[in-house]
Amino acid sequence: MLRAIEGFGVLLLLSAFFAYVLAPLVAAIQRWVRVGPRQRPLSKSTTLALIYLALFLPGALIWRASSADVTHWVRVTAPDAVNRLFAGSDTRAFPAFIRRLPLPDGWGASAAERAEQAIAYVEREARGTLADMIAAADQAIWLVAVPIVAFVLLTGLPAFQRSALRVIPRGHLQWRTEEYLRDVNSALAGYIRAQSAAALIVGVVSVAGFFAIGLPSAISIGVAAGVLELVPAIGPLTALLIAAPQAGGRLLAVVIFLIALRVVQDYVIYPRLIRHGMHLSTPAVILTIWIGAVLAGAAGVILAIPAAGFLSVSLRHWREFREIERLVGTKTG
Repeated sequence: MLRAIEGFGVLLLLSAFFAYVLAPLVAAIQRWVRVGPRQRPLSKSTTLALIYLALFLPGALIWRASSADVTHWVRVTAPDAVNRLFAGSDTRAFPAFIRRLPLPDGWGASAAERAEQAIAYVEREARGTLADMIAAADQAIWLVAVPIVAFVLLTGLPAFQRSALRVIPRGHLQWRTEEYLRDVNSALAGYIRAQSAAALIVGVVSVAGFFAIGLPSAISIGVAAGVLELVPAIGPLTALLIAAPQAGGRLLAVVIFLIALRVVQDYVIYPRLIRHGMHLSTPAVILTIWIGAVLAGAAGVILAIPAAGFLSVSLRHWREFREIERLVGTKTG
């Protein structure tokens, strides 16, 4: 039951993400394209249908040509990359190199032990991520629901919101509800903007870093890393799995670069992006991500920040509503 709820939440979040990405494009097309003698804009439904046709027809052709390769990568290439990544001598050479450094007594052994623990942690996460990907591959058909739900959200949600507001008594309560819905929408839009900015930053830095290391396909791997950043937890480790087979003798440099990028991205850049987009403090963002990971793994990480933003907006409006009710009660009393 819990897995079904997590899957539904991730599906709904992906649909909302897709809807927020499409919304500016829909508005631009409606503003630029006019039809009929009166030069009226296209309806939202027609605009979305044209966008879907332009997006999914080439996408379906590409998938038909590459689905076998993708399946082979998930089930064969990626597991083999994980085994070679952690069974080879490159990763094990790092702790041995630390032990040979002229450090004070006990420091070298302690640092090498910490390095081994870090490598073991990355190995566990990589293998767990791969297991999640293989398990999710059989459920990929459900992703067809994402554009359908996004279509419903973009075309039906504004009318539903207006109808719901008409049911609420006029006055302060209706105004407060409208403000609450607007702030929830703003928080989710802030999350989408933060994720998109994070993906762009990681993509650019990854391309530059892979070029500096000397990977043969630096641009394509870096772009893939940026796109995969849109999927927290699973995406970064998948980027490591993609880069590992092409690293060769530079595997250790790739691992160190990606670990450093993850530390800076997860603890410095991303919390700041979320803080500006959703008005959550940096410690709150980090704590929220960790709680989501502990409670529900990869799905929890994906859902943690939007859930935290929704709760933050709800609590703030509830406190303001209670305060106003208290003031009104005091005046009438």
